[in-house]
Amino acid sequence: MIQDFEESFVDKLRYNKFVTEQSKAEESLLLLEKIVADAEWQTGSQLLNQLRNVGTAIQAKMPWETTPCNMVQRVIKIVIDEYNTCKGASDGGNYQSISQMMFVDPATGDLPKCTDVIPELRDRILEAMAEHKAEVEQSQELISLQGESKIHNDEVIMTCGMCPMVLAFLTKAARRRKFHVIVAECAPKYDGHKMAKCLCTAGIQTTLVQDCAIFPMMSRVNKVIIGTRSVLSNGGIKTFVGAATLASAAKFYSVPLYVCTPTYKFSLVACEEVNHYNSGNLVVPPSANLPPSVDVAVAQFDYVPPENVTSFITNNRGIAPAYVYRQLSELYHPTSYDL
Repeated sequence: MIQDFEESFVDKLRYNKFVTEQSKAEESLLLLEKIVADAEWQTGSQLLNQLRNVGTAIQAKMPWETTPCNMVQRVIKIVIDEYNTCKGASDGGNYQSISQMMFVDPATGDLPKCTDVIPELRDRILEAMAEHKAEVEQSQELISLQGESKIHNDEVIMTCGMCPMVLAFLTKAARRRKFHVIVAECAPKYDGHKMAKCLCTAGIQTTLVQDCAIFPMMSRVNKVIIGTRSVLSNGGIKTFVGAATLASAAKFYSVPLYVCTPTYKFSLVACEEVNHYNSGNLVVPPSANLPPSVDVAVAQFDYVPPENVTSFITNNRGIAPAYVYRQLSELYHPTSYDL
């Protein structure tokens, strides 16, 4: 039954059945809860090995999907913490530098030996996972509540694409603030059209512009607010196409760029591992009859380096890109970095 659920989950990932990253995170936790509750294991080490195997299998099939592996790594940390709590041990809580987390020798990065049989461990882990699931479900609401403190009256905000997190953030802020939002359309998918329509429906003054207008319009902008697909280990972000242009223009004009992201999007993945492409049919239709020697590459994500990001607005607190490594050390156990 667990195997069938895992295969169904991977199929949903492969065919883009999930509308948001939050739905991916919730489905991932549901799979992991089934493993903890129903799988056969007696010791923490046996459970950790099963969790690692599931995470490795998902990563091998869908290497560009970071959220499911983030959930596996988070649950591994929960298992180790609950085991140590039951044993009366302390994890030490020492922070590791980003270089230590990224370049530890995998041969020596084995999971801790949690070999003692603890009857109440299963219930303790499920309880901790329920708390984490509630945090995931409430993350968008907690982020949107910060909108009033980040946005002031008569400001001009620029964003691009369609991001439910940013939409909720701006909509909540508009209840007490009057501001103007400029939305870049984000070709070739043109998700900005949907974003602009949703903002107008919420009563927010909105202007939709072409991507080529980002740079000339940036001089009148007070803040740039975008969402992201994943926060990478170096403090950069993997986000939708068009955000890199927006971030570069913001840096040129010294406009602060804020990224609305829940903590479950913080990943140990490095920037060179995020390449993934859309079908070339998005820009060149099949009827074009291009020669076989022509290769059309349509990027699915943009990479924004950490120096172009001012701050991350998370469900816990604001985080500067330079302190992403600290957040990672709080979320994940160091030995699960190579998942």
